Amino acid sequence: MILGYNIGIQLGGKTIVGRTQEDLSISAKIKESITKDDQGETQRVVTGHDVTFKISALSTVSATGETTKLDRDEVMALALKKGSEAIIAVKYVCSDGDTYGGNAIITGFSESSSADPTSDTTISLDLQSSGEFAKVTA
Repeated sequence: MILGYNIGIQLGGKTIVGRTQEDLSISAKIKESITKDDQGETQRVVTGHDVTFKISALSTVSATGETTKLDRDEVMALALKKGSEAIIAVKYVCSDGDTYGGNAIITGFSESSSADPTSDTTISLDLQSSGEFAKVTA
């Protein structure tokens, strides 16, 4: 059994400070074809995968000089990048399992706050893979 805190998503080699949830979704890209030789049966083949990530965290601003974690301001700056600078190296790490990696683009950033003094401000980040996402070999 893998406990949730043993899995993490790294952006550019760093995790987001205050993470509360990370989600990974992999969907197959399918190409359909049919020829006369197929005798009316549609053939399907997987041509690639769409990989998406979602990260939720407490909104935190770290002390200057943090080298292993991204804070709220750094994540927002990543979300606002354009062009080739918007492509971020991503790793999906499991301390007791394999690591997968590739590149991704931040497709959404949101921050939620409340006037309730017992409520924490949170951030949410959506990413989509850009190119191949595969097992990382040492």
